[in-house]
Amino acid sequence: MTVSALKRSASDTSESLAAKLHPRLRQWFRASYPDFTHAQLLCLPAVLDRESILLTSPTGSGKTLAGFLGVFDSLLRQIETGQLPMGVRCIYVSPLRALAYDIEKNLRAPIIGMGLDNDIRIHLRTGDTPASERVKFRDHPAQFLVTTPESLAVLLAQESYARHLAAAEFVIVDELHSFAANKRGADLSISLERLEALRTATAPKLCRIGLSATAAPLDLLAQFLVGEGRFCRVAEARIEKEQIVEVFSPIRRDPYPPSGYTGVRLYTELSQLIRLHQSVIVFTNVRSAAEQIGLRLKELLPELADQIETHHASLDRSVRVEVEDRLKNGELRAVVCSTSLELGIDIGAVDLVVMVATPKGVSRAIQRIGRSGHSLDKSSYGILVATNVNDLVEATATAKLVRERALDPIRTLEKPYDVIAQHIVGIVALKATPAEAIYQLMRRALPFHDLSYDEFERILQYLEGGGDALAQQYTGIFGKISIDHDRVVSLAHPRIAREFLVNIGTIVSEGFVDVILNRRRLGSVEEAFIKGMQLGDLFVLGGRVLRLIETGLQEAYVERADGHLPTVPRWNAAKMPLTSGLARAVRELRAQLAARLRTDSDDRSSLDWLVENYQISLANAQAIVEQFRAQLGISDIPDGDRMLIELYREENFSHYFFHALIGRSANDALSRIIAWRVKNRSGGNALVTIDDYGFLLTLRPFQELTLEDLRLCFEREAAEEDLRAALRRSELVKWQFRGVAQTGLMVPRNYPGHARKKKQLNWSSEVIFRVLEQHEPHHPLLEEAYRQAMHIFLDAEEATAFLDRVQHYDWTLQELPAVSPFSFPIYASKIKESMMLEDPAMAVERIYHEMYARVEQIAAAETKVTTQSSR
Repeated sequence: MTVSALKRSASDTSESLAAKLHPRLRQWFRASYPDFTHAQLLCLPAVLDRESILLTSPTGSGKTLAGFLGVFDSLLRQIETGQLPMGVRCIYVSPLRALAYDIEKNLRAPIIGMGLDNDIRIHLRTGDTPASERVKFRDHPAQFLVTTPESLAVLLAQESYARHLAAAEFVIVDELHSFAANKRGADLSISLERLEALRTATAPKLCRIGLSATAAPLDLLAQFLVGEGRFCRVAEARIEKEQIVEVFSPIRRDPYPPSGYTGVRLYTELSQLIRLHQSVIVFTNVRSAAEQIGLRLKELLPELADQIETHHASLDRSVRVEVEDRLKNGELRAVVCSTSLELGIDIGAVDLVVMVATPKGVSRAIQRIGRSGHSLDKSSYGILVATNVNDLVEATATAKLVRERALDPIRTLEKPYDVIAQHIVGIVALKATPAEAIYQLMRRALPFHDLSYDEFERILQYLEGGGDALAQQYTGIFGKISIDHDRVVSLAHPRIAREFLVNIGTIVSEGFVDVILNRRRLGSVEEAFIKGMQLGDLFVLGGRVLRLIETGLQEAYVERADGHLPTVPRWNAAKMPLTSGLARAVRELRAQLAARLRTDSDDRSSLDWLVENYQISLANAQAIVEQFRAQLGISDIPDGDRMLIELYREENFSHYFFHALIGRSANDALSRIIAWRVKNRSGGNALVTIDDYGFLLTLRPFQELTLEDLRLCFEREAAEEDLRAALRRSELVKWQFRGVAQTGLMVPRNYPGHARKKKQLNWSSEVIFRVLEQHEPHHPLLEEAYRQAMHIFLDAEEATAFLDRVQHYDWTLQELPAVSPFSFPIYASKIKESMMLEDPAMAVERIYHEMYARVEQIAAAETKVTTQSSR
């Protein structure tokens, strides 16, 4: 593939570009907008020349219109000459249904404005599209198709719809960065290649337009957009508006007191920010936090309670749309959400974005902040709220990287086998196709360019009969395709096509129960959560306290319980891991500040350095320095080429804290390797607790290890094999296999006419998983489940890279009389899990206060700690 040099300056002036447009389009544009934005000046010439382009630009820069202007120009010229053919001319692909709805509405303005109502139609195709609209599109195709990756794949597999796509000239993929690193993107990349394969030799080349607000590296994203062997321009619009980011400092003399650890006390400050602004979005990293904060803000601001709402993916679509519309119309003062408002849904004028706890990455922070000041003439204003002093260091590093726009690099997902299996069936559902042609099509999509023919053959073998272990007795059940002597692949039976159409997509069923309030679906919660409740129990959903009054097969019926103390649901959402770039920035801050504190007894220069280099308040700088001083007073600071392990004994347990600032997913992988090796050396099981900054192994006294024992546990050799062995005894691979089996069509989610129950899906997946583990361990779908477990859920690559590095580190094992300040966050995670009778937040506050007091006493008395060191 050829990627053009990054373009940041426009070759056309506004006047010369306007002159290239069709007169009706030029007239409408000049009547509607004062001038072209920089993004439009960069993008439109490429689209007019039918050249594929990746455009990155800030939120509110007019990039979506930049993509569509060239399409309208082409349509107008075809209408003028009477050569507008039947069929779709432009396909717009959105990551979100809500964004697709917005685009469909926004496209109507230029169509009406140019008087094209009778010439140009729009078809919105998602899972919610009524059957009558689908039939209408089948018989009378629209020029614009607005859809999602899943619905596009459905259309490509049916001749009655696919024939309307064969003459498409433009494909616009919005929020391209949100696809690149996941299975939906891998799925979409093959769909785009299948769209290319539909085209006739005389059809004009397909112009692919990728739109992204925040992305790096751009050449990789461009290659993801167009695939192998095609040209793509790359353009980056300059930032025309200021982006302001601050680290929140409450107006108090000591904003992060040693006696406080959790973020509970910040609710008051959040409520004050809402009072001072007209429209605020509060982002959290998990849904449970969104629910908790939304509820507490309503309690603290009773006069604004009806203007504060919660928004996340577990709420019913009608509830989310209502919140979005009220926010857009200026009816809400605050919306508290998890990640559901990060992408480009039209939400109107927001003047402040608040992030409670850091978003764990720079690109995500920039994306969130960009939701405020949603136009080029308004600054984006974001505040990072650190929930405790440990979070404060991360927030400080995040803010600096946001100002520098040091984006997190995107990594594309490599050749997921279950996606390949699904698309093979989709391709032959349309028509019988030679195996070689399918293979070459797959390899043109970037995520699959390294797919070997041996891997491809193994997937074909699975689709023929289920694989070696299942084919002898169950070919009729698991067989999806047949291959003739000429290596032409076709469907094994006509019913396969019907079953396939209701099982397309990579979004896996998670087993949720609908929550019904006054006959209206309010949202959903996990089955496991409801099963653990009793009738009359209270919980929070949508910012409301609800009482469970009855349960059905897949429903939970509730009533409002305003004013009562709730049990906040623990949502089944994994915490986002720290990105590698941000982890590196925190390590650099640690190393530089530690060096200053070790050599200078006066903190003044360290405080000045933090304030000047990181643009934080003096109070926040003091909080960071005090924490580092406290850490040095009892232990050491893990920085540079230093492997620090802290041992704290408590009753009948020995807690080993391993400081490894490599992110949650990598520490999850690393801790499983070490725990497996500890078990093999000492016997018994190790209790593991992880976070972004390291992990905690809790052992019994008979399992205690010396520093040399621990070094042996960190050997690099056979790390991947030990991780796989540890995973074989865990639930993680089995859990991953459920999703792979559904995406790979081994366990259908649905049958024509009805959905299968979650219990049925789980039972089917578990039986097949056991058979394959025992009889066919190299089955492609089982291999994919292990790969997902090791490289998506976990980060085995970073974990093994860390094992490579630590072989050359200085090692220290410190036995401490108290948990050190740097280790307390992970210790807090452990003790919260065991809290039964005491409120977890109050317990953590109490224990932090007690532990910090002991740390101060130890530092003041210069108590010696037991230390083992080695190189």
